[in-house]
Amino acid sequence: MAAVDRARVSVSPFGYPQVSRGQQSIAAAMDLTMSDDEDEVNIEHSLFAHICTPAKFPNAQAFIDLTSDSEDNEDVQTLTSVIQNVSGPSRVADIDKMEHGQFAQSSRSILRVMKRQASGQPAPTRHFLEATIGGILYRAGMSLELKDGSFLRIEQVDPMPFDVRFTGRHLFRATHPHVKMYLPKQENELIWVTQKMDSVGSKHVKKICDIRFTNHRTDFDEPTAELTCRLKLTIRQQGVVIIPDQHPLTTDQTAIEYLNFRESDAGFGKTSIQLRDEWRGQGRTTFFGEGQASADEMHNDRDVIDLTGTVTGKAQAYTFGDAYCGGGGMSCGARQAGLDIRWAVDNSDHAVDTYQRNFDGVEIEHADFFSFLTNDPNWTRVDICHCSPPCQTFSPAHTVQCAKDDANSACIFSAGSLCRSAKPRVLTMEETAGLPERWAEIFHRVLLDLVEIGYSLRWSVLRCDDYGVPQERKRLVVIAAGPGETLPHFPQPTHGLISAPGLLPRTTIWSAIADIPDDTRNHDVEKALHRWRLAHRAPFDGHRPAKTITCGGGEYNYHPTGLRPFTDREMACLQTFPMEFEFSDSNVRKQIGNAVPPFLAKAVYTEVAQSLRESDAKEASGVWH
Repeated sequence: MAAVDRARVSVSPFGYPQVSRGQQSIAAAMDLTMSDDEDEVNIEHSLFAHICTPAKFPNAQAFIDLTSDSEDNEDVQTLTSVIQNVSGPSRVADIDKMEHGQFAQSSRSILRVMKRQASGQPAPTRHFLEATIGGILYRAGMSLELKDGSFLRIEQVDPMPFDVRFTGRHLFRATHPHVKMYLPKQENELIWVTQKMDSVGSKHVKKICDIRFTNHRTDFDEPTAELTCRLKLTIRQQGVVIIPDQHPLTTDQTAIEYLNFRESDAGFGKTSIQLRDEWRGQGRTTFFGEGQASADEMHNDRDVIDLTGTVTGKAQAYTFGDAYCGGGGMSCGARQAGLDIRWAVDNSDHAVDTYQRNFDGVEIEHADFFSFLTNDPNWTRVDICHCSPPCQTFSPAHTVQCAKDDANSACIFSAGSLCRSAKPRVLTMEETAGLPERWAEIFHRVLLDLVEIGYSLRWSVLRCDDYGVPQERKRLVVIAAGPGETLPHFPQPTHGLISAPGLLPRTTIWSAIADIPDDTRNHDVEKALHRWRLAHRAPFDGHRPAKTITCGGGEYNYHPTGLRPFTDREMACLQTFPMEFEFSDSNVRKQIGNAVPPFLAKAVYTEVAQSLRESDAKEASGVWH
C-alpha cells in the first residue's frame, strides 16, 4: 500500500495547538498480504475516518476519509494552514451515552488509502486533531470514559490502518482503589496522572463524557455534581532528569498539584493573583518579599531581574518563620539563603537559649506550638514557613515508648494549622525518612490536610550528602505551595561520586573537622580522650562521610583514630553548623542531633526563593500562570 501523508499536530497539556518541526512527513501504512499497486484493503472491523475541508468545519484541522472513493484528497495539504484555530471541545448531540459497539456499525468495509510518493529521508509521523468513527466526530479537547473506569482527555488523534488511537491526559476517579489516601475522596473528582501521555484504541472507549478542568478550590466535604479535575499527580523515579541539562534525581519524589490557569478549561480558570488574594487577602502579598536581606545574602552579589528588565534591590527578601525551631539548623540555612527571619517558636529551654544566642532581632517565643497559634495572624503571616514537629516517635531509632509519645504524635498534624494561621506562600516540612513507609496512614493524613486547604505538595527522601553534608543522613522533605503559587522543585544535587561530571566530591569527615581551632568552644579534645582511655575502638578511614548524627551521637560515630568520640563541635561541623555558631551550656549533643543540617536547609530555601522570584517577575510584568 502507498503511504499516507498526515498533518502532524500535537496539543500541549494546556489545550493549545503546537505544530511539530517536521513539516513534510510520510506515514507508512503497510499490509503484508497486498502489493503496493492495490488500493483496497478488506478489514474485519470497519474504521470510518473522513477528510473534510476547513470550510465545512471551520474549526477542524482536517481528518481523513478512509472510505472515500475519490482519488483527489489534496485537502491534506491544507492542514498546516488551519491548525492555528483550534476550538474548545465540540458538543456532539445525542452521543453522550453511546457505547463503542453502537458506532462500530459494520463488520467489514473497504479501506481506501491515498498513495503519495515518498522521496528523500523519511520525516516523523504527523498526527491529527480530529477523526470521525461511524459518523461521530472525535476531536482534541473531548473527554472519553474508558471501559476500565478511567478517563482520557483527547489531545491527539491517530488514525491507523485498522483502528484509531486517542492520546491525552489519563485520569482516574479519586475513589479508585489504587488512588492513595493522601488524595480527597470525592466520587466525581478525577485525578490527572501526568507520568506520560497515554494512548488507547477505539475499542477501549465506553462513551464520550464531559469533564471540567479547573483550578478553583473547593470544599471537599461537599459533593461535586459534575466530573471535575483540579488535581494532578506526578511520581518521578530516581535517575530521571527533571530539569534539562541538570543531574538526575538520586531519590524518588511525588507531587500533588492543583491545575494552573493555563491547564484549566476556558472559563474555569483563575489567575495566580486571584487565587493568592482569595487565600492571603487582597494586596497582602509583596512581590519579591517585604523583608530585608540578611548580612549573609548581602555579600553574594546576586541581583534579581524581572522580565521587564527592572533590577530589584538586594535588600528585598522573603520573610520566614520557623516552628519547632530547635537550636536553629533550619533558620541557619534560611538565613544563608537570604531569607528575613521574622519569628521562631520552640518549647525547649535549651533550644530557645541556643536560638537567642545566634539570631539577633528574631522574635523567639518559648511556648508550645498550639499556644503560639493564638497570636495575631497578621503577626505570624510570612512568605515562607517551616514546620518540623518532633519526629522521635516515628524514627526507626525509637524503640522504647516514653511519656511524650502521644504529645509528639499529635504535633505531626500541626502543618495544616500553621498554614491556616500564617498563610505562607510556601511551607516546608522535614521529618524522619521512615515516616512514609512505617507510618504511611499518618503521613497520608498530614498530606491530605494540606491538600484540602488548597496547597500543592512535593515530597521526597533526600540524601543530605548530595548537598555537601558530610554524613549518610536521609531526611523526608515536603514542600507545599499555597493557592496561586508555583510548586518549587527540590534543589539539584551539588555533590556526588567523584566520577559524576559537574558535581563536587562528597564531603568527608576529615574535610569537615580537620581545621577546628583547639580553643574553639565545645571542642575539648582532652576530655574526649580521657573518656575513652580504657576503651579504644577500631580506627577507620576518615575520607568518607560519617554515619547519621543522632541525639546520642549515632551508632559507629566516633573519631577516625578510634581513640575518642567526636567532640560536640566536631558533631556540629558534621551537621554543617558554622564554626561561630554558639550553643547553650547543656543538652548540646541533643540539639545538634535533632537539627536539620544548615547546608540542606540552604539548598532547599535557595531553590524556594528562586522559584518565588521567577513567579513574581512574571506577574510583575503581566504574565499570568
